[in-house]
Amino acid sequence: MDIDHAAEPAVRAPTQTNDEAVAALIERWWADHFPGSAVARDTASWNVAHAAKEALKTLLTRPRTANSSVTSDDQERSI
Repeated sequence: MDIDHAAEPAVRAPTQTNDEAVAALIERWWADHFPGSAVARDTASWNVAHAAKEALKTLLTRPRTANSSVTSDDQERSI
């Protein structure tokens, strides 16, 4: 009996942390969507989009406390 492995969810490597998994997911999405796009053909747009990608990784992987949340000030500082 053949098993369709493509239908199974991706399993993260045992040594990979949640932060590394989030960063890898964001990098994979970036690689799938941005190279060759209109954004990629304009240097200023690319720089803004790349900075936003890096800020997203920082926001999603930084330590959180029970009462912390992302504020608009956090978002503006990270871009």
